[in-house]
Amino acid sequence: MKSIWRKDINFKSYDCLNKNIRVDTVVIGGGIAGLLIAYRLKERGMHAVVIEAAKICSGQTESTTAKITSQHGVIYSKIIQNYGEAAAKEYARENEKAIADYEKIIKRNNISCSFERKNAVLYSCDSTEQIEAEAAAAKKAGINCYVTDKTELPFSVKAALVFENQAQFNPLAFLSSVAENLEIYENTRAIRVENNKVVTDKGSIFTKNIVFACHFPFVNFPGLYFLRMHQERSYAVSSKWSGKLNGMYIDAVKGFSLRDYENNIIIGGEGHRTGKPNISNPFETLEAKGKQLFPKFKAESFWSAQDCMTLDGIPYIGQLTANSPDIYVATGFNKWGMTSSMVSANRIADMICGLRSYEDSIFSPSRFGLFATAAEFCSNTCETVKGFAGYFAKSGQDIQEETAGIINYKGQKCGAYKCKGGKLYIVSLKCPHLKCCLKWNNGTKSWDCPCHGSRYDYKGQLLDNPAQQKSILLAEL
Repeated sequence: MKSIWRKDINFKSYDCLNKNIRVDTVVIGGGIAGLLIAYRLKERGMHAVVIEAAKICSGQTESTTAKITSQHGVIYSKIIQNYGEAAAKEYARENEKAIADYEKIIKRNNISCSFERKNAVLYSCDSTEQIEAEAAAAKKAGINCYVTDKTELPFSVKAALVFENQAQFNPLAFLSSVAENLEIYENTRAIRVENNKVVTDKGSIFTKNIVFACHFPFVNFPGLYFLRMHQERSYAVSSKWSGKLNGMYIDAVKGFSLRDYENNIIIGGEGHRTGKPNISNPFETLEAKGKQLFPKFKAESFWSAQDCMTLDGIPYIGQLTANSPDIYVATGFNKWGMTSSMVSANRIADMICGLRSYEDSIFSPSRFGLFATAAEFCSNTCETVKGFAGYFAKSGQDIQEETAGIINYKGQKCGAYKCKGGKLYIVSLKCPHLKCCLKWNNGTKSWDCPCHGSRYDYKGQLLDNPAQQKSILLAEL
């Protein structure tokens, strides 16, 4: 599966690390957050390197719907309720600045990436109350917005909250330019952090500062991020389309997403917690929805994303912990990684360069507010506990071709996928991260962890962190 962004974009290849080096800052993760952080640091005269376990922009960055917006679902009313108006204003201000910063970089470097200013619209087909409450909160936060019941959508809505002058683009076209002048090492996996040293599978990097921009921090202690976040999957399909949308749309309740891109329409949704997939095939469901709304809809690109979801819906951007002044993190983007990545780049670069500390920021990973999110914290903990539960086993002969199941292999319960032709791939069901039990996702043909979101393909190869072990394959039969 490849996203629509991959169709016409080919990144150049970068060498892997082949010796020990010394730099100012190591950025772990070659997605949009990591590349933008390195870009901002280089602007400030810092020697920063990016290390990526695979190829840059091959993870969540290429799986986005690529909306650059301060409209992040129902968020401002929650922030005001939990943290107050000042925090909501900070959140709005930084995300609005992020949109403007993208435009500045694109214009300054003459980057062709289909950047367009458009409205972002949060709508409800069920009621007006939630939309009106969010509109009131967004206005208090300083957002230029209004409520209407008239949209260009091919169905009626009860209410729609319109954020004006937001944006969309092709993220890979943008990043192919941004990455050109950065020092990047691909196929270089970070293994562990030892004080001011990052140990990789290709050598060690001695540094003053370390930034975790690798989606989900792979260190469990300190920080306890595995209890402060869970991961969710979402899906998207695109079709050729001769129409034009003036806005980007998302359903406030169901998360159904619409935007256009050149002569294509993109439909997203069908989200669920990783490791707890929907029964139906999400791509088939989205394609059926597309045909219902646009009679000539024919899905040509299919892709899925995985997002880190925080306890309170606000990203963790800043010091990894209050006691780790030289280690930083950018994670928990809650499905809004484009603006959150730019916010991360601006703030972490400021902190590393000593321009601002942001100690009392709403984005701080050490922010006080867990009392307001106790239910979500307990939910994540319960999922972790449930993830240790076992399965009932069955014989590999009972598994149909192109399906998966649980079998007894050499005295233990293992996962098995049977390819067309009958070849069986047997994998361990213990997630290497914290030994939770992996579950099969038929939509993406992957073994997913319901605890913290690690994923492996049917051949047992690592797809998504926080797990670091490359393979869980036990046998091919």
